[in-house]
Amino acid sequence: LRPYTHSGPRVTMPHGDPSDLAALTHAVLGFSAIFAPHFWLATFGPLQPMFDGAPTPATLAAVKFAGGPLVFMALTLFVVRWNMINGKAGALGCLVAAANSAYISLSMDSFSFVLRGWWVLALVHLLTAVHLAFNANPMLTSAMLAEKEAAKAAKAK
Repeated sequence: LRPYTHSGPRVTMPHGDPSDLAALTHAVLGFSAIFAPHFWLATFGPLQPMFDGAPTPATLAAVKFAGGPLVFMALTLFVVRWNMINGKAGALGCLVAAANSAYISLSMDSFSFVLRGWWVLALVHLLTAVHLAFNANPMLTSAMLAEKEAAKAAKAK
């Protein structure tokens, strides 16, 4: 067997935009939920815990499970090239997550505002939704890609 070698042009992702920051945030949240779920039940300064009461095995299991979809979101936010079509779908999903996080927090506190981690999640998802919906990458046509490759080839000479 011979090792695979790629002789074509190198394709890169436009990393460094807000979706990468959202990916990092989701990765931190996801891995903390999986490996340190007690943080989700702790108070940090003015930030109240996401869950009231002593941690039960069921609560810890639910938090650990939630880490999986958060890591999935992190990987998806990092590797997908968001455009005018899939960006709107991702934005809609983030808006649902933001609304759900805000509703959970409000329902825990008799619909009065108490600063909890749920509000941090709601803000992260809301900002991610705005970025995905309104700051999408252009839809590249085959002609545009061929033009870019020709420009790269001319520059390399």
